[in-house]
Amino acid sequence: MSQEDKHKTKRLANIIAVVFSAVIAALGVAGYQRTDDPLQLILFLGLAVLGYIIVIFLFKGINKILDTMDDSAK
Repeated sequence: MSQEDKHKTKRLANIIAVVFSAVIAALGVAGYQRTDDPLQLILFLGLAVLGYIIVIFLFKGINKILDTMDDSAK
């Protein structure tokens, strides 16, 4: 069930998703250190996970668009 990475975007998607999530998590930790509000920390960590998932799905959509462009060029 492995899907081939025809457009070589999997590594780029993972790097962008991890960096994006790390920035959101760092903002959450910095906010927690200022306010000592654990709910804020949990919210930002949840947003970091959600952000990772969104970036991965965006790249899946980009891959589908690239696939349709490849098919139409033939």
